[in-house]
Amino acid sequence: MKDNNQDIASPASPKRRTPWNTVGGRVISLISRKGGVGKTTSAVNLGAALALSGHNVLIIGTDPQCGVCPTLSQASDTPLPGLNEVFAGVGSLTDLAQPSALDQLFFISPNINSLDDEELYLENMTLKADTFAAEVDRARNLYDTILIDCPPSLGSPTQAALLSSDSYLVPVQAEELCRGSVETLLDFVDSFRSRYFPESAAAQVMPLALEGLFLTMANTQTRMGRHVAARVDEEFSQWMFESGIPRNTRLSEMALKAKPTVIYDRRSKGSRAYFDLADELVSRFLAGAENDEPSEITPIIDLLPPLTMPTSEPEIKADNQGMGGLDRFLTELGGSQPASPQIPTYEEPAVPEMVSLDDLLAEEENQTHSSGTKWNDWDDGFDSDDPDSDNLLN
Repeated sequence: MKDNNQDIASPASPKRRTPWNTVGGRVISLISRKGGVGKTTSAVNLGAALALSGHNVLIIGTDPQCGVCPTLSQASDTPLPGLNEVFAGVGSLTDLAQPSALDQLFFISPNINSLDDEELYLENMTLKADTFAAEVDRARNLYDTILIDCPPSLGSPTQAALLSSDSYLVPVQAEELCRGSVETLLDFVDSFRSRYFPESAAAQVMPLALEGLFLTMANTQTRMGRHVAARVDEEFSQWMFESGIPRNTRLSEMALKAKPTVIYDRRSKGSRAYFDLADELVSRFLAGAENDEPSEITPIIDLLPPLTMPTSEPEIKADNQGMGGLDRFLTELGGSQPASPQIPTYEEPAVPEMVSLDDLLAEEENQTHSSGTKWNDWDDGFDSDDPDSDNLLN
């Protein structure tokens, strides 16, 4: 097994300042109450983007489903150690962390294979949350950035992660069910902070600070996508990252490739979006750090060697030049249909009509997209001739 401490400063040696301009590493949890919003995808690709920019990164998966493992693990017949081994004293968190395809990116997850494993893991995260927090705190000496991928719940694994974290990130899927859960999630973290960090009101640096919210699976070519994006921007504009993640097939291929998308196809729309998010995450922190001047950040994608394959750059239309941040992202994502700042209203029929199944099927058969593909403007728009659509079959 590769030594995961290679090229990383020893805990006994003086610690250099991290890319965050801090002495110890920063711990950030990715949390959401709803599943399927892109927490694991974001943790893996954001961590890989930061590793490519020079960070020593550790990704800790606390979801019992272990989504981090299939996207980062090297091919091996040997079972990987998990967090239960940390609680059992088999080794420290840093000793058991596994290498990935990137030299500066490591990971560890629960690695649960049975009902007994999961019950033991949940018991450990409930009764030994302080042990977990202490292990994460020691890992700050070896890693610049520690990202914790949390399960889609507010149970013991998420609470143990928050107890160990400096801040948290919230991915917001561009769907109404996810948007509706954000406010409750923020209230939960506020209550958690008041309970476990009662001195936070007088603290100069707020524990469990909100890094921000960012859109995932955004698609403004659908009416629902535009509606949710407008609502999120209106309700949480002060916390929204300008960078957002589009719906992109390449991002869903990570488990097939066993690598982050930013490694095997860094020029795809999804990869570019995570490079932008990593840049913005670091520059925001540096700009807001107390008594520090904002540092000039070189975009991560500019640090990478050029590709030899031809690439087509998306054209930015002249009438978008005055836009900034999230508005530009949504407008460019929607192509010729700019994102409207107005929240759409929907009119329901005054009297519901009864129709037969045969009538519905006939109506659906007659409703076709201009290209011949069946189309419903609440569904995802997809153009099979678009070279940026990243069709899995190509």
